[in-house]
Amino acid sequence: MLREVLLQASEHPGLRRVVTGWGVPRRLALRFVAGERLEDGLAATRRLAARSRSVTLDYLGESVTDAAQARAAAKVVVEALDRIGEEGLPAGVSVKPTQLGLGLDDALCRELVGEVAAAAARVGAHVTLDMEGSDVTEATVALVEDLRAGGADVGCAVQAYLYRTPDDVRRLTAAGASIRLTKGAYAEPAILAHQDRLSVDRAFDDLARWLLAHGHHPRIATHDHRLVARTLTHARDLGRGPDDFEFQLLYGVREPLQDQLVRAGQRVRVYVPFGDQWYPYLVRRLAERPANLVFFLRALAAR
Repeated sequence: MLREVLLQASEHPGLRRVVTGWGVPRRLALRFVAGERLEDGLAATRRLAARSRSVTLDYLGESVTDAAQARAAAKVVVEALDRIGEEGLPAGVSVKPTQLGLGLDDALCRELVGEVAAAAARVGAHVTLDMEGSDVTEATVALVEDLRAGGADVGCAVQAYLYRTPDDVRRLTAAGASIRLTKGAYAEPAILAHQDRLSVDRAFDDLARWLLAHGHHPRIATHDHRLVARTLTHARDLGRGPDDFEFQLLYGVREPLQDQLVRAGQRVRVYVPFGDQWYPYLVRRLAERPANLVFFLRALAAR
């Protein structure tokens, strides 16, 4: 119940205005966000690279309301890719399709994602389209299929809790896309998504095994040590080595697990968000882990 309330709060514009006006939430957000500027994201990338991690940079933002916002967001992402190339950093980027105009002007979105993909190709970096709410799931999968058919090297995130995801995984794999497998971070109704943790974990585990058997360099995004262990078991059973897949973990979350995986010789990529649109991202992190919410409430009480 608490998770559902928080996920709904992440989409509430009134709460966003109130919360982002406080200093305490911003300081808490910086536990999970590298900072508000591209330079902050690049600095975090350098630190993580020095500790044998690769990075996915994510410029925070979603659901733009005009074309100018979409073009401005694409410009930041292209600049990030140019800097990645100039510095030779082990990093790629993730972009939310609605941040680049999906649902507002789909042709513009296709154009801007194409520009991002071209910039990534110039520097040898990877682009992943983030998965958002179920209202744009089909549009996102179709966009990836369309872009890949046109020669763009883009991957896609999927959310295990959606009932449709096994079919999406097969479609995206058939299109040649690399897939980031996540549990899911939006409030979805029972008619569309698993609601209890056990069912979500089972769906995630089944998809992880399928991707290890059939996918293109699967990106297993979880902080759950049980699912990490299951993934390693599947990889061993299927004869997959560390170069065949990677684990993805969020910036500021379960760093000891990151260390453990790196020491074991596994590939670890850290999802590093930056930008001033941190409110929805912060609230989703609070929804994922009660300890984060306790920290937040204690910080507010100490104000």
